[in-house]
Amino acid sequence: MSAEPPATVGRTAGARLCLAAGGDTGRQFLALIRDLPVALSVHTVPRGPVGELLLPFTPLERGYVQEAPVDLRARRLARLWTRKEAALRLTGRGELAAADAIDALSGARDGRVEIPGSPAGPGSPARPGGTAYVRELPAGPQTVACAATSSPVPGVRIWRAQAPDAPDGADRGPASGTGGPRAADSARA
Repeated sequence: MSAEPPATVGRTAGARLCLAAGGDTGRQFLALIRDLPVALSVHTVPRGPVGELLLPFTPLERGYVQEAPVDLRARRLARLWTRKEAALRLTGRGELAAADAIDALSGARDGRVEIPGSPAGPGSPARPGGTAYVRELPAGPQTVACAATSSPVPGVRIWRAQAPDAPDGADRGPASGTGGPRAADSARA
């Protein structure tokens, strides 16, 4: 008897699947990719004025948000924030207080976000810098989602599931497939 799986299983020997989870009010998102670490950030587009929310952004990013028409500023802000947060999560930094040192706009065309290193300080170790490649994912009209990987990838698979405590009929975004209620939806970005 052989312990080898049949050839039709479809999984390449040595390949690993990496998973990231993120949540937003009423929904959970999962991102899946082969052979690379992945991090996910999901946020609702804020409502109202965005002026006070610009603090963790670089001057270039603040200008990008403020030059947009008023009705698009909040979405731009949410897109920049999810790019920064996904990149920080990927590098294991998690220190969102350092977000104003990360430029999520300059490399937006190719998805590249540089994370600067930081020296050791009282009670904190030195942190190496790194590069994250961030891509936006379909998440719905009032939600922004980004996945970060350590090198460019052709695609990331994302699933959206309604959280158990979400109200019936919660928006599942544009990639819901049939338009009817489903427990989970899937999209490739």
